[in-house]
Amino acid sequence: MALTPEEIQTLVDFEQQIQWRWTSGDPAGYMDALAEDVTYFDPFTEYLVVGREAVRGHFERLHSGAGGGLSRQEYQNETARPLSDDEVLLVFNFTTYRRDDNGEEKEFLTWNMSLIFRKADGQWLLKHGHLSLRDAWARYNLGRSIGR
Repeated sequence: MALTPEEIQTLVDFEQQIQWRWTSGDPAGYMDALAEDVTYFDPFTEYLVVGREAVRGHFERLHSGAGGGLSRQEYQNETARPLSDDEVLLVFNFTTYRRDDNGEEKEFLTWNMSLIFRKADGQWLLKHGHLSLRDAWARYNLGRSIGR
């Protein structure tokens, strides 16, 4: 039975809720939503991370009990595409903001995110996550190193 547009919207809403928990310093939402066979990588992993416990360990190392300190998050170009009767690909750009020492809100990190969720027993589980920094070219002057 194919996923309905309403079910896909519940996934989008769910992902936004657990993302806000993550950026607020609480990674438990994502940790609780990991499939047993999850695969994951981001700019802070050296290699692909495979399996729920390995990804949980990576998330714990990233957070180390510290709060996120973010004031706002913003989704851009959010797209949800069904892949099968129980899997959906979410692709979007994501920007986070922080307040500086003067209280001014400043852009913090900008991301490209591709997430695959699988619905199992009425619950959405993260099957695969791939995150990259959207501004890496500018941040690390990579464009100059390849002739741009």
